[in-house]
Amino acid sequence: MSFDKVLSEVEKSENEIAELCARLIQFNSAHPEGRTDECVAFIKDYFDRHGIETEIHSTNRVKPNILAKIPGTGDRKILWVGHLDVVPEGDTDTWTHPPYSGKITDNGFIHGRGSSDMKGACAAAMVAARILHQLEQPLENSIDFWFTADEEIGGTDGAMWLAKEKRFQGDVCIIGDGNGGGPEYPCIDLGCKGGMRTTLIARGKTAHGSVPYLGDNAITKLLKVIPWVEKIKDYKLELPDEIEYLIKGGMDFYLNAQNLTDEQESAVKHSFHHPTVTCNIIKGGVKLNVVPDYAEAEFDIRLTPGSRPLKVKERVEELVKMTGVPDIEVSIRALNVAGYYESPGLPCTRQLAETIQMVTGKEPILKFVMCGTDALSIKHFTGIPCLGHGASMAGQAHQSDEHNTIENLVLAAKTYAGFALIYKG
Repeated sequence: MSFDKVLSEVEKSENEIAELCARLIQFNSAHPEGRTDECVAFIKDYFDRHGIETEIHSTNRVKPNILAKIPGTGDRKILWVGHLDVVPEGDTDTWTHPPYSGKITDNGFIHGRGSSDMKGACAAAMVAARILHQLEQPLENSIDFWFTADEEIGGTDGAMWLAKEKRFQGDVCIIGDGNGGGPEYPCIDLGCKGGMRTTLIARGKTAHGSVPYLGDNAITKLLKVIPWVEKIKDYKLELPDEIEYLIKGGMDFYLNAQNLTDEQESAVKHSFHHPTVTCNIIKGGVKLNVVPDYAEAEFDIRLTPGSRPLKVKERVEELVKMTGVPDIEVSIRALNVAGYYESPGLPCTRQLAETIQMVTGKEPILKFVMCGTDALSIKHFTGIPCLGHGASMAGQAHQSDEHNTIENLVLAAKTYAGFALIYKG
């Protein structure tokens, strides 16, 4: 079957892709439970009906991972990896449609938690696998489609475990997470940021709330130090020169693909050569009339790939000391190098770019994704080159009222199926 014929088959499957996405959304795989067993059973049934071989890989019975295998005649193997878990839905009153409805609307949108991140791409991959399996002539490249658990919490029972166990075997990995850019700004993620999880702990002395002067309020101390940790956003990162090409692509993408205010545009421009930091969890206090003797705050600090987290860690520790607030501890998890990135000159990069250009008519933007993906584990434990191309709408991941366009899903399915024909190693 020709490349154009494959694209035509995907277009005919538009309703199927949308319905698969909607059905996946209806299985609640949100954390903290994050169970994927219902999604996996549904995916297995789909592949069974189409005669596609599957394997279940699991270290946790409620968080299985499923592999669908499309054999080829040659020695090369492509991996496609996507995750089935999602983040919690938050306040349901902020949703236009119920978060697990999978509502398909007449204007071509699919609504629900996971529509963008990333059950939409999983639905696209399912149909791509089905179409490739039904080719009249067998593929030269083998393709393993992996649908995994736990990406949103680091891949503990998903991609991290699979990578450590050497379950991933292949020559190149397409990560279905993140932005694909849609028809207007098609893109490839050649890396992703790394995280530096930071916890600030304040200790004090308990007392009755009516006589606070007899105690030492840990929350008050914590609030004094939090702004100092946030100053890390102005620390200039040391970056390799070769990452500047991807920074330019990322800046072009994020400034143009989203409708941003002037303040948000300024933040985007700042976020490439400096860390981003946000205090997302605060814990403290036991009762309204008790002065708290313990409080903690957790920060999500993200660093551009190739930067040096240990130097950033040192600066955070310096900032905390500069406050002069007593009985404060800071715990920081930092690696030697942040994130990962691939070379734009890799043959697989050029071949994926060629595929996307044939699908969209536009040369894709080469960039890195601002968040982390399962590529971090796969690259670290296996060394397999990882290229990101998702189906997400820009700015929709982890948002309330999450939604996606059917058009994005169809474009992703075309790319996943088309790359199987284009890839030459």
